[in-house]
Amino acid sequence: MKTQHYFAIACLLVNYDSCVANARLWTDSTGQYTLEAELVTFNDSSVVLQRANHELMAFPIDKLSDTDREYLESQEARDINQSTFAGLQTWKLNDGTTLVGRVVDYTHYQLTVKRRRGNIYVNDRKLENLPEFYQLLVPRIVAHFEKLRRTDRQALESWLVRERGGPRTFQLEGVILELENGDEYAIPFFLFSADDLMLLMPGWDEWLGDRQVENYDAQENRAFLLRSLAAAHGRNAQVQREIALMQLHLQAVQAGLTSLWEVTLYPSAGQGGPPLWVIMPGRDSRQATAAAIERHPGYVVGPVRRVAG
Repeated sequence: MKTQHYFAIACLLVNYDSCVANARLWTDSTGQYTLEAELVTFNDSSVVLQRANHELMAFPIDKLSDTDREYLESQEARDINQSTFAGLQTWKLNDGTTLVGRVVDYTHYQLTVKRRRGNIYVNDRKLENLPEFYQLLVPRIVAHFEKLRRTDRQALESWLVRERGGPRTFQLEGVILELENGDEYAIPFFLFSADDLMLLMPGWDEWLGDRQVENYDAQENRAFLLRSLAAAHGRNAQVQREIALMQLHLQAVQAGLTSLWEVTLYPSAGQGGPPLWVIMPGRDSRQATAAAIERHPGYVVGPVRRVAG
């Protein structure tokens, strides 16, 4: 029987000085481990918490104490959950253009462009009927794949004329952006700025792997984490580039084969940046710290504590 992988523990360090205003003490189902943190959001299987050092952590709900699970059923928790995703986010493209909406999921999709009777169609919809921002994106998408020097509509139309109207289909990888009116549009990764890609790309390979084996529960969990990180991005404009995202094999932890360790990392002398707090698996603290240093060269190890296992 294939071992089930539970949702990832994710860490996101954000660069701002506000404190966690509504923190509470969370306890795991064994009663051995506690964490003081504020509730950010949750779904049917995972809860996202924010610690006083601004780290976001996602944890399986069925590994929480009865008291914590009861709290998640309260009206207070439901109100917090709803407010987390209420706001819009601003995303920057690599040409400086900004998009406003909510990132809600990863996507692997097809974009078909054709010209018929003097009109340009995108996935069988007239280009003029798409939102203005998407009318601008489509020529850029085609220019990216066809190596066109210009990225405007005239260049797109000239290319379609040379292609005798098409249709031409492009395979794209990216995220789904939900607009304020509820419409959803797919935005390929290659259009985003480097800073925003640092937030959006972690977890993509795993999501794609889950999609290929039709593991829909795992896909939805990864989409939930993406929405959580995107919501944090929207609330806190100064998101640090360092995002630690890893898969947690909880059965191995429960079986005593490995443990989870929180490793504090400080930048080496002469290297700027904030400290990092990363969650690493390991049979002991030495193995976990070695893995943390390998993942984050240029840092030195600070305090280490076991958080599970």
